[in-house]
Amino acid sequence: ASIVTNFLLFFLVMGMASTVDIRDMRTQLRNTRGISIGLFCQFALLPFFGYLMVKIFSLPPPVGVTLLIVVSSPGGSYSNWWCSLLNADLALSVSMTTASTILSLGFL
Repeated sequence: ASIVTNFLLFFLVMGMASTVDIRDMRTQLRNTRGISIGLFCQFALLPFFGYLMVKIFSLPPPVGVTLLIVVSSPGGSYSNWWCSLLNADLALSVSMTTASTILSLGFL
């Protein structure tokens, strides 16, 4: 079941990425304002709010650390899936996923 799920997720992500025109993605990568706001939200606000949730709800350490790791991770295929499903700007979402993944390597 796990192998089938991984294959289905791969084809879902590949299918969405295939629908984005390379010119649209280049345009979005030049959109420094949109990318900067997204990166700020993803690498500053989201971890901050995750930290607040750990403190407000007094989560046990294993749960708190897990939450902080998840909120500090770069974006992924689910954000692209939601953008595709809700007819949002998929090119911006894929560009944000690309930028955040590359930037997260520097944050390691």
